[in-house]
Amino acid sequence: MSYVRITVGVILVLSMIGCNGPTSRGKQMRQEAYSRMDAVNARLVHEQAVTAFETGQLERARTLMEEAIERYPGEAAWYVLMGRILLEQHRLDAAKRMFEHALTIDDSNSECNYYLGVLHERWSSDETAADHFTDAVEKDPNRPQYVLAAAEALIASGRLEESQALIEERMDHFEHHAGLRHLLAQIELLSGDAESATKHCEAARLLAPDDDGIAHDLVVMRFASGDWGGTLAAIQDASYRTDETAPMLQRLKIRSLMAMDRSVEARDVIRELCNRSPSEASLWRELGVLGWDVADWNSVAEAADRLNGLGKYPFEQGLFSALASRSQGDYQAAAKELESLAKRFPDRPEVWAVLAGVRSVLNDPDGSAEAKELAVKWAPDHADVSAVSGVYGTQGP
Repeated sequence: MSYVRITVGVILVLSMIGCNGPTSRGKQMRQEAYSRMDAVNARLVHEQAVTAFETGQLERARTLMEEAIERYPGEAAWYVLMGRILLEQHRLDAAKRMFEHALTIDDSNSECNYYLGVLHERWSSDETAADHFTDAVEKDPNRPQYVLAAAEALIASGRLEESQALIEERMDHFEHHAGLRHLLAQIELLSGDAESATKHCEAARLLAPDDDGIAHDLVVMRFASGDWGGTLAAIQDASYRTDETAPMLQRLKIRSLMAMDRSVEARDVIRELCNRSPSEASLWRELGVLGWDVADWNSVAEAADRLNGLGKYPFEQGLFSALASRSQGDYQAAAKELESLAKRFPDRPEVWAVLAGVRSVLNDPDGSAEAKELAVKWAPDHADVSAVSGVYGTQGP
């Protein structure tokens, strides 16, 4: 009898427990456990998405991130990665929404501002991009890529002084960062201080000796600062790894050689370029000028013929043709060509200066004096007769 009563009592207790269900605290603990599991599972899915993203499997990465967000929507990093995926898929509006939503979850997330800056750069909104990059720097000042991005965007939006101040402010922390040194050099050059630009670029070159872009820019900066010998040395250095000099650097080499009164060497370099790119009219124009400078009348005549065939630079073509006729002793033909050229280009001093010499040889003193007067009138920097004669070679070959 007592056994039956005990059994019934147990059944009643169990029934009461079954009716009442778990306590509110039990429900909370169970929900927290589920939430922790969702967070753990979401992190695993996120790791898979990162791998897919880094290996270029963008659609798989996007699908995985949708699953991670559904499992645990409260993590800002999920939306940042989803935004990056959408950015790579050129779905810019959707990416923008993801980054902005991530900021509502964690407004200290610097990556959100950085990628919003990247996004606005693609929209060519340089001002907005610069603001986002600057915000990223303020949130995490220890990442040099943020400083670089902000400085470049500030340059693009015409805010050179702000860009320079930003880099200089962080330079003590990144003194061995070649990219920042290089960018500071570019800012100095844009600001007109070629000497300071050269110093910064030289420092960047030491920090990154294998960076061809820095090597190339060092040539430009030394040339801009008037360091002709340094320009030639930098060109040799920039060409060391490839055993070939880029056409632009070749042109700076030519101009440096000319500035150092080494016109014959410059002529040889420009001729090599002409042979390599025979349809490049600007090269033939330079060959003609250099040929004139060193009295290489064959080069002058060849330049005239090439420019005529290419239909480019009609003034130089006519002038070189007249110089070639003059070099052959045909002063009548030279005078005719020069007078025709002067009617088309009356404000060019070169044609009047050469015509003055040709008319003098043809015993036309009045015509020669008139041409000299016009040469002086149109010459730069208020040149006198002797200066015009010296520069433009009025006395003939």
